[in-house]
Amino acid sequence: MKTNLLQFLAVCVIASLVAVPAGYAQRSLGKKKGPTSKLYMAEAVGESSVQTNDKIYTARQATAFDAPGTVIETKAGAHNALVYSNGTGMYVDQNTRVEIDRFVQEPFQPDRRERLDTPIEPSISQSNVHVVQGAVGICTSQLVSGSSMNYSTPHGNVNIRGGKISIETTPEATYIDLLDGDVTVRGKGGRDVGGQILRPGERATITPSRTGGQPTISVGPIPSEAMSIADDRTQTACAAKKTVTFDVIEKRASEGLDDPAGNSPGNGNTPSTPGNGNEEAGSGDDGSPQEIVVRPIVPETPPTNAVVSASALPGTTQ
Repeated sequence: MKTNLLQFLAVCVIASLVAVPAGYAQRSLGKKKGPTSKLYMAEAVGESSVQTNDKIYTARQATAFDAPGTVIETKAGAHNALVYSNGTGMYVDQNTRVEIDRFVQEPFQPDRRERLDTPIEPSISQSNVHVVQGAVGICTSQLVSGSSMNYSTPHGNVNIRGGKISIETTPEATYIDLLDGDVTVRGKGGRDVGGQILRPGERATITPSRTGGQPTISVGPIPSEAMSIADDRTQTACAAKKTVTFDVIEKRASEGLDDPAGNSPGNGNTPSTPGNGNEEAGSGDDGSPQEIVVRPIVPETPPTNAVVSASALPGTTQ
């Protein structure tokens, strides 16, 4: 009797070991990994750098690079305007360091809009961005259901659900100005579970505790002198969105900066010497069958209207 029971248990164990991988594989089917997300440098003024994949590039206008793990740093008198491949614009002010800790996207929706200045992002995305110092302006598209966008500073976190936001952090405090949209602000430390919800026109000030306790969050109207600064930052971020679109194509068999096929016209890559900032950096294999390509928008040349003198018209006497 005991032998039969042991044999039955052994058969059950073997069957479960066979079924678990099969079931796991079945659940994995249909889960498509999204292509590596991108950042496009729409504007680069002054001295700034982009660090990606352990390489540092001089920030150059009209260049694209992989977003995850990228660090952007501007010097005094410099600023950048960038566009994420989900349609969010970001302005990076002078003396600012921004670290893209995480930015991933699912495959683009087949019925997505062609222009990224439309109000809806092309696919679900998750981003975590850390502003180490300085100031940024953010202009988002409408995030689709399932997306998340979090910006952090040394003093707190900002959960962004869409809109126009300016974030500035100094050693003394962090200032979050909401011009439009919906955000929740929390202090560092994990105790502020609910957070503070801002309304458009409000500023949240996060002040760290001098004793190492929970930071203090105060909410009030955006000061008049700060309103124009925040508006300039977010408007520049919004304008950057209109300079580029992103598309997805089937991934090529060969990848890399030296691949001539990777520099076909219209994909945002410019063949050049590595390190000068004119190439698309970090185009490695992410396991996705698709890749995101950059398509800068070229302004249309207005038609030239010839002016005809009245004296040249038929029947006109001089």
